[in-house]
Amino acid sequence: MAEKSTHTKENPPNANANVSVLAILAGLSISVYGIIAILSWQFDFDSVSTDRPIIAVLCLFAVAFALYLGAIRIVWRTRKSGPMMKLVIGSAIVFRVVMLFSLPIQEIDIYRYLWDGAVSTAGVSPFRYSPAQVSSAELASNADEDLVRLVKLRDDDPALAEILHRVHFPELPTIYPPTSQAVFAAANLMTPSSSSVLTRLFIMKAWFIGLDIATLFVVIGLLRRCKKPVGLCVIYAWCPLLMKEIANSGHLDAIAVFLTTLGLYLVVRSLGFQPGKNNNSTTQAGSLGYAMLASVVLGLAVGAKLYPVILVPLVFFTVAKNFGWRFTVAPATAFVMTTAILLSAMIPAEKSTSDREQMHDPSLGVVTFLRRWEMNDFLFLIIVENIKPTAHLGPHETAWFTVMPESVRETMVTVVSSQFDIAAGEAPFMIARAMTAAIFFIVAITLAWRASAKDSSSFCEAAFLIIAWFWLLCPTLNPWYWTWALPLLPFARGRAWLAVSGLVLIYYLRFWLDYHFPTTAVLGTPYTGAAFYDFVVTWIEFAPWFAVLMWRSKRSLGFQPGTKIAARLEA
Repeated sequence: MAEKSTHTKENPPNANANVSVLAILAGLSISVYGIIAILSWQFDFDSVSTDRPIIAVLCLFAVAFALYLGAIRIVWRTRKSGPMMKLVIGSAIVFRVVMLFSLPIQEIDIYRYLWDGAVSTAGVSPFRYSPAQVSSAELASNADEDLVRLVKLRDDDPALAEILHRVHFPELPTIYPPTSQAVFAAANLMTPSSSSVLTRLFIMKAWFIGLDIATLFVVIGLLRRCKKPVGLCVIYAWCPLLMKEIANSGHLDAIAVFLTTLGLYLVVRSLGFQPGKNNNSTTQAGSLGYAMLASVVLGLAVGAKLYPVILVPLVFFTVAKNFGWRFTVAPATAFVMTTAILLSAMIPAEKSTSDREQMHDPSLGVVTFLRRWEMNDFLFLIIVENIKPTAHLGPHETAWFTVMPESVRETMVTVVSSQFDIAAGEAPFMIARAMTAAIFFIVAITLAWRASAKDSSSFCEAAFLIIAWFWLLCPTLNPWYWTWALPLLPFARGRAWLAVSGLVLIYYLRFWLDYHFPTTAVLGTPYTGAAFYDFVVTWIEFAPWFAVLMWRSKRSLGFQPGTKIAARLEA
């Protein structure tokens, strides 16, 4: 008598085999991350730059990314499998634990977080003094009580003195908003006062990893709410970019990503699967309650890092179209009040006029970032290099893709400088900022309006596209900024978006080029290391991918007919 089959819809025939293959990929990934963690110790703060194994680490991350893509394909084919979900989640946690005990690779932002946390727990606003002010202050000659407190902190704790020494851009006060500062302070409070720099670093990273894992479970909740295969959480769970930027480098973006994803989940909870279907007063009251809670959480997210504010039009239109415009008043008020209270600490009490007042301007760090920072950009780079006058620049400083006539550029810069009282050197950047901001505004409003009357899955897709296009149009395309979009990547259309998480790690090649070719031209070009990266390598990083994305898009902004990432993985 033939045995009765044990295969069910929840356990397809090839599930066991696929779980075995996935287990092999997990084991290989753990090995790769283990090797990266070992190599990371060659990136010590005081190590010789040219001795750092940047190329080896990038190759290992390329291997991890290939394993990641294989895992996505296997999980999709298996669809529903309890053992596989346990393996996906368990492995994701192990990956992060392995990378927890690694030194940050080419990133030192975490030292600013550690210093800010110590300053906050000492009862001083981290927005008041720059690290340079604390480093140069003398205890005996200073009458500023708060500054004296920080100087004592510096002098009494050798670990904090070393952390202060390692802070990047020490001349600027912190740019990180209050929600993030609360996490920094919490991490500092649970750190023994006698802890070494390394112990403090690991504890701070552990907080971010915890939030990263919490985000994974919110992603699973979103997939269930939107009736998507929960296995697609592997797109977030196993992403090598998260291992590098959160578990290894310890970037604070994990805070804002968690709160933003949670806020969007609460919006989806307020909608249900079929907006407008449940019309009784109790259900509507409950839905509006979720919308209110979502507004507060998104306000907290803006208080962690400012970028979640770009999702406000999408949430506003969605609430308005599903509950009526008058029901947007309460959620909008909750969001505005939460955000205003949090960001008030970063707003100067009055306009600073003297140099001394500017030294205590809590907005100085953020304003400097918005007016000057440019790194690893592509679309913004093309625009700004075609606005920047080049008559006074040498061939090694002039981008090969500038096509705008010099006379047009000079006229544009002169007019803007005189009309808006902007320094001529800053004008090209500000003009490009205005242009990309206008483009993004049109994109965001269009996406928000189109998606607001659709289902929850379309809402998540629109949120992804808004964040993705914001990132693409920014002048600063740091790899860790792409983590903002990762929780929503399972809802994106087209497989091209999956490639970004791997391609963006090419950014770290800039350091290698700068270390090895600081004054020497690269490959017969007129460009030295950093310029070669900016004007040549970024095209390799973005141009082919962008061409594929545009080719696959039959409609603008990603709203084309066809299947989503999940449905196309088998192709």
